[in-house]
Amino acid sequence: MEITYIDHSGFLLEWEDCYWLFDYYKSDIPVMKTNKKIIVFVSHKHKDHFNPKIFDLYTMYEDVEYVLSSDVQALLLNDPKLVMNQKLLNRIIWAHPSQIYNLRVRKNREISIKTLVSTDEGVAFLLTYQDKTIYYAGDLNLWVWPGETEIYNAQMTEKFNNEMKALENLHIDIAFAPLDPRQEAYYHLGVETLLNTAKVNYLFPMHFWDQPSIIQQYKKERAKFMHNTNVMEVLYSGQKWNIKI
Repeated sequence: MEITYIDHSGFLLEWEDCYWLFDYYKSDIPVMKTNKKIIVFVSHKHKDHFNPKIFDLYTMYEDVEYVLSSDVQALLLNDPKLVMNQKLLNRIIWAHPSQIYNLRVRKNREISIKTLVSTDEGVAFLLTYQDKTIYYAGDLNLWVWPGETEIYNAQMTEKFNNEMKALENLHIDIAFAPLDPRQEAYYHLGVETLLNTAKVNYLFPMHFWDQPSIIQQYKKERAKFMHNTNVMEVLYSGQKWNIKI
């Protein structure tokens, strides 16, 4: 599999027969092969996760489908500039929290899509394809903040831990999850809970707001909590990795 980082929380995964594009926000989307299906995922409506330019792909490539968080649907309905034709709308799965969907890639191949409830907006995606499991968190994170009340942080922790139950003892081949330096001393909590809950082979940190040094900081400060997970150093938009899973 080839993985390309496309700024902030954006990633493109190239499989043998399809592409998966997650939470495109800015920078250039790589040119994709025309003989492969393209599936575009959007975890929620925030501007740093959803860019309407993703709909241009429908006119550029023959086989494009969308899996969009249901909160994006409300946004589209309320914005007259984002009116879409019926053919495009027919290519969209509106993903609600705590649901399971199936999306056909080929005649005998489907992606199983399970959604989790985000602790911010929208959903996280737990995806199974060709016996491989991919977890894309979106903004499902342990958003504990300095300066917030103890009650708020305790409620956030409870909500996040409740969603992590869906990943308990699960083998995840590749996970994408926030590592946000704005949380200061609490920056590692979400990632660490994920790694304590599931067995993750590769972790791609994201949502680090042009501060990729937070990844090196995490690996230096919290190495004993990484549980043999390969924590990838994501440095710049356009960076690529070839990973065998």
